[in-house]
Amino acid sequence: MSARRPTHRRYSPGGSSGKAKFDWKGFLKKPIVLVLLFSVAVHGLLLLAFGGVVLFRGKSLSFPFSTESVVSDPVLPPAPPMEEEMVPEEKTADPNMMDEVAAEEESAPPLEMMTVPGGASWAPAIPKDLKTSVTGSLGGSGSGSGSGSGSAKGVSRASGLKLFGVEVKAKKLGVIVSINNAVQNSGRLPSMFEEIFKLFPDADVILTNGGGMMDWPKALGEFNAKVEERKKREKETGKKEIGPSKMEVPKITKFSSGEAMDWPPVRGVSFARDYPGLKAKEPALYEKLLRRNNTWFLSSYADANACYKAFDELIKKKVEAIYWYNTFSFPIEGSEAERVADVILENQIEIIVDDQAGSFRQGKEWIEKVKARTAARGAGTQSSQ
Repeated sequence: MSARRPTHRRYSPGGSSGKAKFDWKGFLKKPIVLVLLFSVAVHGLLLLAFGGVVLFRGKSLSFPFSTESVVSDPVLPPAPPMEEEMVPEEKTADPNMMDEVAAEEESAPPLEMMTVPGGASWAPAIPKDLKTSVTGSLGGSGSGSGSGSGSAKGVSRASGLKLFGVEVKAKKLGVIVSINNAVQNSGRLPSMFEEIFKLFPDADVILTNGGGMMDWPKALGEFNAKVEERKKREKETGKKEIGPSKMEVPKITKFSSGEAMDWPPVRGVSFARDYPGLKAKEPALYEKLLRRNNTWFLSSYADANACYKAFDELIKKKVEAIYWYNTFSFPIEGSEAERVADVILENQIEIIVDDQAGSFRQGKEWIEKVKARTAARGAGTQSSQ
């Protein structure tokens, strides 16, 4: 007799009530349900993030132990009205300008955007170097004579300052002063330079030993002839005479250089008791000249007669007037002197001469040619015409 397989009683999942329960585990395992739940979660996070931005927008956030703070975005000012780009018309006068622009003037300077309060970049462009008058109007007041300097170099003149009794219209002054033994002993140098620097603080100064102008070959030939004559006398008399036997080619050198210390007018002359030199005679003036960046000296001896080099240097620096303090006891002649005179006349450079002795023993023709005026400060000098 075969054994019977036990029969298992099937129970309803609903329990005693007889109702079936929903299979959540099976439902949640379905792929489409998982995708749907993931999508709902993502959208929920996005909604939370968007809500946080809306709530905290415009507020400052501070974090503990932080050295900086997050500043809200600045409120931008309303943009200026859109206009067409402003293009400057050629030769169109600005109604705010007080002076009319002549037709033959050179081209206007490049334009730049004007800076106004608030940093507006839409302000009209104006010339960068356009002057402003005391009333605030563009173009300046138009003062000044505007006579220029000869060959239309465009140099504007000052209203006029009186330097040692002579009216000087120039703004840029050059100075040539012979600081020989006589002028050092006269004691005039400190007061003279004080007056010059008071009126023209930035004057270019060149110190010389003597004040002649002579072509170098001729000056060197005359110097060598004097040396031969001296040697001849020494041989005849048997007595040694003190004096240089060689003359170097003169040049313009910075006064602050070491060469100035070995220059006779600065270091003095050992065999002449009354010639101690500028450093010992006028120490305060020496130090002042030494500190200036625009002080030079003309090297070599007085017999070099090379003052034309001093004039060339000042003309190269575009001075508009030259004050020349000199003994005028050395010759002013030759092609170099004539060349310098022509350049002075061509550029209409004002020349003021001041004779240490007041007699003008040399150079009268040259002085008249360059239309020089005479200062009224030296002993025996006459007032300017």
